[in-house]
Amino acid sequence: MNLKIVRTSDGSDTIYNKELDESYHSLHGSLRESEHVYINAGLDRVMNNKKNKSISILEIGLGTGLNVMLTINYAKQKSIKIFYHAIEPFPIENSILKKLNYSRRIKEFNTKIFEKIHNSESQTVIKLSNNFKFKRSINRLEKISFKKEKYDLIFFDAFAPSKQPDIWDKKNFSNIKYAMKREGIIVTYSSTKRLKRILENLKFKIEILAGPIGKKEMTRAIK
Repeated sequence: MNLKIVRTSDGSDTIYNKELDESYHSLHGSLRESEHVYINAGLDRVMNNKKNKSISILEIGLGTGLNVMLTINYAKQKSIKIFYHAIEPFPIENSILKKLNYSRRIKEFNTKIFEKIHNSESQTVIKLSNNFKFKRSINRLEKISFKKEKYDLIFFDAFAPSKQPDIWDKKNFSNIKYAMKREGIIVTYSSTKRLKRILENLKFKIEILAGPIGKKEMTRAIK
C-alpha cells in the first residue's frame, strides 16, 4: 500500500504517500496548517470584504477532506451559504479515511457528512446542510472545464510543486483565473519563485504572508 497514516505535531493525522515521498499536510500540524492557510488567510479574508453571506469555493486537491470539514464548521458558526467544488483525481480509499483521527480533533465533526463527501458521485451536487452544497470532480485539473461556475475563493492544496510540477503550471492558473470572480482570491501553502512568477504574469496581486508553523511563507493572490 502506498498510503499510510502519520500523526503530525499538533496531534492531528495526515496521510503519507510513499510513491511521491510526500504527506498530504504539514508534519508540523495538519489541522494547524489548514486553519492558518485556508480558513484564516483565505475564507476569513474573503468574508470580511463581502457584503452578502454567500460564497463559492474551488479546492484543488480534496485529499483527506480536512479543508471541507473546517469550512463546514465555519459556515455554521458564521451563518453563511457556501457552494464548495473539490477536485480530486485520486480519491483515498474509505478503509484509510476511517482511521484518521479527525473526529477527535475537530469540533462538531460529523462522520456522516465526512462519508458523504468522500462517497459522492463525480460531478453531482449534494446538500451537506441547509447552507452548504458540495460537488466533487474525480478528474485532473487539466481536464476540468470552467464554463458556468465562478468562484470567490480558491484553495490550491495540491502536492508540492517539486513533486507534481505539472499541476502548478501557467495554463492551469490561467484557467483558474478565468473561473474566478472579480477580486477573487487564491490561497496556497506554497511560495516558490516559479509560482510567484506565474501569478505575476497573469496579473494577480500577490501577497506573501507568514506561513504556518514550520513554513516561513505562504501565498495569497487576488484577481
